[in-house]
Amino acid sequence: MAFHITVLYDNEAGGNNVQGDWGFSALIEAEGGATVLFDTGADGRILLHNATALGVSLREVSAIVISHWHWDHSGGLPVVLRECPDAHLFVPLVASEHVPEEQLHVVGPDPVEIAPGVHSTGVLDGIEQSLVLETGQGGCVLMGCAHPGVGNLLRAAATITRPAVLLGGLHGFSELSLLEDLDAVYPCHCTQRKREILARYPAKARPCAAGIVLNV
Repeated sequence: MAFHITVLYDNEAGGNNVQGDWGFSALIEAEGGATVLFDTGADGRILLHNATALGVSLREVSAIVISHWHWDHSGGLPVVLRECPDAHLFVPLVASEHVPEEQLHVVGPDPVEIAPGVHSTGVLDGIEQSLVLETGQGGCVLMGCAHPGVGNLLRAAATITRPAVLLGGLHGFSELSLLEDLDAVYPCHCTQRKREILARYPAKARPCAAGIVLNV
């Protein structure tokens, strides 16, 4: 399956009149399939501004996945829910009282299919889940902050399909050799060693910013 991924929220702004802000969100559009929003950034107003600037609509979102409950990944959720009130919400542990029971899915430690070709790794360490997109060339793994560890999340993703692309926040991740077998890496948001990753893997590492688009 092919996917169109738009980074809607990131610390860096990539042009097209988008705003940068501390946080992360990405819109995933499956070819002929579902539209999934991964995280909502810190401020829903900025998220909506960036979506409008990039010409995308959140009203088509059928599922929202929150990687973890830190404010910079879930702060925009109330605004998003007003835009797409019928979307199913996949969250780790703590549930939102504002979401009808039939739309709420509390994810446990096991992998979960969010939509055809779109899977949660399950919540690791009771903290955070990542998304895995099944493409024809392997899996595209989206991470929020990688609090359970990049290696652990990649291993969880590998139970679904071979990780090929990594996009997202990696915090203080330092075991850069773990990226060796990936085809592409986009260090985003909170990644502390962005420059080191880009320098070590110049052929496959690319900068991340709100506004970038990937086709995988």
